[in-house]
Amino acid sequence: MKTLIINLIVCFLFSFNALSQNLIETKVENWEYGSAKIGVLDFISGSVQEFGGIDNNGNLTIELQPNFLQKMKAQMEKEQEKSPEGWQASLKTVSGTFSCLSGGLSYNNGETNLSSLPKQLVVFKGEKEILGLLMPASKKAIADYFFTYGEENSGTGKYIEWTYLDEPATVKGTCINTTFTQAQNESFKASENYSLELKKGWNLIEYHITEVFEDSSGKIYPKTTEIQQVENTPSEINWYFSS
Repeated sequence: MKTLIINLIVCFLFSFNALSQNLIETKVENWEYGSAKIGVLDFISGSVQEFGGIDNNGNLTIELQPNFLQKMKAQMEKEQEKSPEGWQASLKTVSGTFSCLSGGLSYNNGETNLSSLPKQLVVFKGEKEILGLLMPASKKAIADYFFTYGEENSGTGKYIEWTYLDEPATVKGTCINTTFTQAQNESFKASENYSLELKKGWNLIEYHITEVFEDSSGKIYPKTTEIQQVENTPSEINWYFSS
């Protein structure tokens, strides 16, 4: 797996003024793939929705579009026409997205709809030529953990996600679940501590892994994660690319 670090060179322009452009601008060091697009992949239809791009010099721009949720709903309805019989698309909700099997979380306006830029964004050319994935994180180990769906070791540190709500909502509390490791008959208690005061429009959410668990085979997992809304991109965040 090949991983490149993308250094954040421009502050996140975070404004709720509908007349302004909300942009994420970065520089991809040692970029060697030419111009490319950035977006999300619909695994049902195979189509890709574009949110930004990278030029030949590695300059990356992602636009946080106003009325993002309405646009995603329209796209969802369009893709529904191509979906298999019996499959029904629906918008995500706050309580469904930030859920906890064991309880422990409380919500205000939990049924508020939301849509997010995925933690891992697809980099592609043309219509469907996938080059790889992008993820903002403070350490390569965290990005690799998600790139490999948990096969690589995690580490302490941060990653971030942009989420759009149609109404304000809150998520509070601690979710504690038993996580089973790859080692036989071994488990640990993993906790996620939520303190989210989400606004209508775009929100920047920080996930801070403050503690990890190492099993008897040496595999490392996130153990304690603090989740909160922040106004600006943390200074330690880099962008990582995996092809």
